[in-house]
Amino acid sequence: MSVPLYVTEPIHEDAENLLRANTRVEFGDEDLTKDEILLRVTEAHVVLSKTDPIPIDADIMSAAPNLRLVARHGTGFSNVDIDFATRHGIAVSITAGVNTTAISEYTVGLMFAAARCLPQASAACAKGAPNRQQFAGIQITGKTFGIIGVGRIGRAVVEKVAALGMKVLAYHPRPSAKDLIDLPLELVDFDTLLDQSDVVSLHVPLTPETLGLMGERELARMKSHAILLNLSRGGVVNESALFAALSQNRIFATATDVLAQEPVHANEPLLSLPNCIVLPHIAAMTFETQRDIAMTAAQHCLQALKGKVPNVIVNPDALKHPKWAHTQ
Repeated sequence: MSVPLYVTEPIHEDAENLLRANTRVEFGDEDLTKDEILLRVTEAHVVLSKTDPIPIDADIMSAAPNLRLVARHGTGFSNVDIDFATRHGIAVSITAGVNTTAISEYTVGLMFAAARCLPQASAACAKGAPNRQQFAGIQITGKTFGIIGVGRIGRAVVEKVAALGMKVLAYHPRPSAKDLIDLPLELVDFDTLLDQSDVVSLHVPLTPETLGLMGERELARMKSHAILLNLSRGGVVNESALFAALSQNRIFATATDVLAQEPVHANEPLLSLPNCIVLPHIAAMTFETQRDIAMTAAQHCLQALKGKVPNVIVNPDALKHPKWAHTQ
């Protein structure tokens, strides 16, 4: 079936109903092969991309000559070949701001879970007669929270941890750093943040500049009792270097919602470490947020099909292409 809108996987029922009521749409699933997807997108003007493991690469986009929008179901876009999309007039939208509350709450939860060894203690209880002394943790009040990347989610995280009585250091090299003066934080350089923080929390997109941002050198600068939180993408952290740092107790703990290779496999090396909490990319996985993300992404699709530009485009240069010449 050739349709103007292809959705890589099922999304929230309300968003599916919205799309079906307004356009012809086909829904795929995560089990489809790349060849099967190529056959389904040939007439697509818009593709709604849900999960990262399904890449929207040059092959997929080339198979859809009329394609003008890839609408991401979320804020990450590392699974989309942005350079190819921009050159060919394919805009990429994200649902920025929709997941802010869920992810900022989750960040604070991960911090407490890592600081107080909560998953490890719970697992020990399941085995019976746990040794409480093994699960001594770290108090948070009065400690220094270092945040790398202060966008929408980062701002909400800063407000929450400051309310807990933490000092906040921030590294945010973008021009938008000038807009952070209303927040209770101190802007510092990258190394100063690593040297002085008791908790380091990552909130940056995966780009060529952030790939491997936290490697052996950076982990070595962190305090021996420090905690690393990764709410970005797996590739932002060199996982081999992280494994070494944790296994040698050079930092206290890590809690990561993301890995370089997803979904998580049982033989993932980091799972073997008692001071590492690995979770399956669920930061935005609340009932409320998943509906809101799906509805926002669906609205982006319908806007593009009506000749309008969605409000959050990560590659605005794509809009200079003739495909967008008569848009509103």
